[in-house]
Formats: sequence, structure tokens, C-alpha cells
Amino acid sequence: MSNLIFQSFNGNIKTEKSFNEYKITLISNKDSIVIKIEDPFHIYFSKFHIDYLRKKKLLMANLTIEEMINFINCLIERNNIEIERNNMNIKLILISFIPLYENVELILNQQEELIKKIVVKILQENKVYEEEKRDLIHNLDKLTREKMLIEKTNVKLNNRIKLIEKENIKLKAKIYENKIKENEEKVKILEKINTNKPKIQLIPCNLTNIYSVQTHNDWINCLSIFPSGKIISVSNDKYINIYDINFNILQYIQNAHDDWIIYVEIIDENNFITCSCDKNIKLWKRNDNEFKMNKIIRNAHNAQINKVIYCSNGNLISCSLDNKIKIWKENNNNNYYNIKILTHSDYVSSLLILENKNILISSGNGTKLWKIYKNKKINHKIKCIKYFKNTHCGWHGGLCKLDDDRIIVKTLKKNSLIVISIIKKEIIKEIIYPFQCYCIKSIEEKGIFLVGGNSNDITIYRNDNYECIQTIKNSHDNYIYGFIKFQQNSIISYSNKIMKIWEFKY
Repeated sequence: MSNLIFQSFNGNIKTEKSFNEYKITLISNKDSIVIKIEDPFHIYFSKFHIDYLRKKKLLMANLTIEEMINFINCLIERNNIEIERNNMNIKLILISFIPLYENVELILNQQEELIKKIVVKILQENKVYEEEKRDLIHNLDKLTREKMLIEKTNVKLNNRIKLIEKENIKLKAKIYENKIKENEEKVKILEKINTNKPKIQLIPCNLTNIYSVQTHNDWINCLSIFPSGKIISVSNDKYINIYDINFNILQYIQNAHDDWIIYVEIIDENNFITCSCDKNIKLWKRNDNEFKMNKIIRNAHNAQINKVIYCSNGNLISCSLDNKIKIWKENNNNNYYNIKILTHSDYVSSLLILENKNILISSGNGTKLWKIYKNKKINHKIKCIKYFKNTHCGWHGGLCKLDDDRIIVKTLKKNSLIVISIIKKEIIKEIIYPFQCYCIKSIEEKGIFLVGGNSNDITIYRNDNYECIQTIKNSHDNYIYGFIKFQQNSIISYSNKIMKIWEFKY
């Protein structure tokens, strides 16, 4: 039996008492006593008014509320208490040890079973917890066994990996030795070839003009050559002219476009493509002995179209002053439709495609390298992988391929060219020359490239060290806009209305 604890506040008295398995709480206010009895499963609660207790002569009339609380506390403290309980209430019997009218019997009603519910819930939760605990222990044992098995397997795998790494080191060393031997053999073979190969060197003034002809009434914008050796030219006069090797006109197509014809692209002996300031792309096909328009892509761009190229898969790629590059695909009805648009921040004047490297190069006011990711099921994905800002390909001839890795393009400076490595994606050389460039043409088998521009001169450079080996002064009477390779030792240059044939002489 623990001692009583008294707590008093604002004149009220609260008393708590533990009695066997019961907890008795007495709370008083000005005119009543509240008694609460709790056991582990029930709460019994009643409020007794002081006047009622006196009327029933349960307590002495002269006792105050505080004195009655103390009196009851004394009875509890001295064990002068009995508790009788049935299902719904409890009887608290205070056995007086001083003269009273009779023993005090107070009936307390059962209030609720909160504690019982809580205990039941705790027991249920404890049962669930025990079951979960058993499952966890079982799973832990299972995981422990699996962990031990995995650790054993890991040890075996690590030993296998170490063995493979040792074998790889030996294999790499062997491959490296074989490569060294192969390279040594290649060097020996090349040395023999170079020793036996006659050296061809271009000497000053080796490019000589042998023929000049005027074939158009306005600026010539582009020349190209058929596999058979026939020549085709397009001009601001809206004509397409086709010649034999002696520049005898075989066919001329008048008003082939509604505006200046800017570029011509040869597909094969029987097909070619043209583009124009009229924003249209036209495909021409041989019919008997003459070429006639076969298809047209109307309003392909919103401005002058500068170049169109034909891909090995049959697609077309065009560029324009509207800052766009468009890719065209032929549908089942043999008509072309646009499948992709690429953009520049300014005009685009020239295109190159390196299909063996899946690289597209576009240039105008800036040059971009595009990577083509091929997919048979959907349209190819094209992503810009490098941008060279300070370039300025003012005409479709201002961008040129030197070999499978190098391209050459004009810069923003009026008198310089830059050489770009496709593999390294960087500028590897800047070439300074004394005039503004309009066109560049590489002749790979001779190891040279030609440059023409507003000085009316033709300048020849070596492909390997970019050394200038020849300058032909006043080769034309006006700006030079382009070159094409003609026959084995000949080229054609064009300026204004004039075309000239030049021959390499050794």
C-alpha cells in the first residue's frame, strides 16, 4: 500500500491513492466530491454533492469539504475501506473509526472500458508482433544462408576475374607486338613503293589556258560534269546549257526556272537537279536525247536555294538564305516530302556530306558539323556535334573537301581560309592569301587545291603542307566563282559569262 499524494490548487483538493489493484482518485471543488476508481480493465466514476451526503446523514454535518476529503483519506490510509463490485458498478464502503451515524457506502457506476480496449489491442498487436518477429527471424536465417552462398560465389568470381585479367594482359601484349610488326612491314612496303614511284612535282606556270568560251548572257553560277564528260552550266539568264567536250551546245533549256538558277547537281548520266532563287527544286530526266523536267518541289524554302545535293539513299538535302537545311524523301507516289529541318542562326550557302563517316557539313555565316545516327525503322537522327562560328562561306564554292578527314572553308577575314579536321573537330591550319576567296576546288590525285576570288587570279596550293606553288595572274577579266575537274589533266574555271579550260603541263 503506497502513501497518499495530495495536490491542492485554487482551493480544490485532488487526492490519488493506490489500493491493491485499484487506483482511487478524490477530487473536490466548492460543493462536491468526485471519486474515480480504476482497475486494469474498468473505470468507475461518481460525483457526490456535499448537501446530498449530509442529507443522507452519511457524513457529519459540521464537516467542511476539505475536512471530509481528509477524513476519507484517513480511512483509506488506515485500510478502513472495503470494495464490492458487480458487472456494472462498484460499492466503496468507508468503515469509520470514529462515531458516525453509519458506515459510508458510496455507489460508483462503471464509466467505460477504455483501458480494457487498450489492453486487448496491445495484446493483439503483441501477437502480430510475435508472428512478424518469427517471420523476420526465419527470413534473416534464409538471407544469412544466401549471403554465405553469394560470398562463396563472389570469391570464385573474383578468382576467375583475376585469371581473365592476367590473360588479357598477356593478350594485349601479344596484340601490341603484332601491331608493331605489322607497322614495320607496312613502313618497309611504303618505302619500296615510294622508292620506285616516279615523283610528280608541279612547277611554276604548269597550269595553262588552252580554250575560252562565252555560253551565257548573264553570270554563270555553277558548272558540273556528267560521267560521260558532257558539261552542264546554269546561269542568271535562267538557262540550262549542256555541251560536249568541245563546248558545242547539245541542248539548252530556256527559262528552266522563274528566276536565277543557282546550282546544278548531277545524279547520273540521265538525271540532274537544279535549284533557284524562285524557291523551287527541279529534277530533270533524259527523255530520248533531251532532258525534260521530271519532278518539282515547289516552295521548298522561303528564300533563295543555294545548293541541293543527292544522297546515295535517294534523299535530297537543300540549303537556303532562309537559314534552314531541309532533308527530302521520296514517297510511294514518287513525290518528295520534307522529313527533317536543321537550322543555322544565319543563311546557309553550301553543303557537304561524308556518307562513309555519316557526317553532314553545312556552311554559310558559320560552319556546323552534323552527326547522322542511322536507324532503319525511323527517320535518321541528326545532331550538331561542332560549330565553327568565325567562318563565312559566302558562295556554294567556298566550302571544299580535301580528303576523308579535312575540309577547307572561308573565314570572316577577307583573306584567309581555315582547314578543319573532321576527326579532331578542330581547326588545324589557317592559310593567309592576298585576296578575297569565292571558290575552292581540291584535286586529290594531284595533291593540290585551287583558290579563286575577286583578284581575278588562280592560286594553287599543296594539300599536304598548304604551300602556294603557283599563282596565275589575271586568269580572268572578272571575279572567279568556281572550278570543276574536266578531263584527266584539265580543269574548267568560270567567271561572269566566260568559261576557261586549263591544262596541267609537266
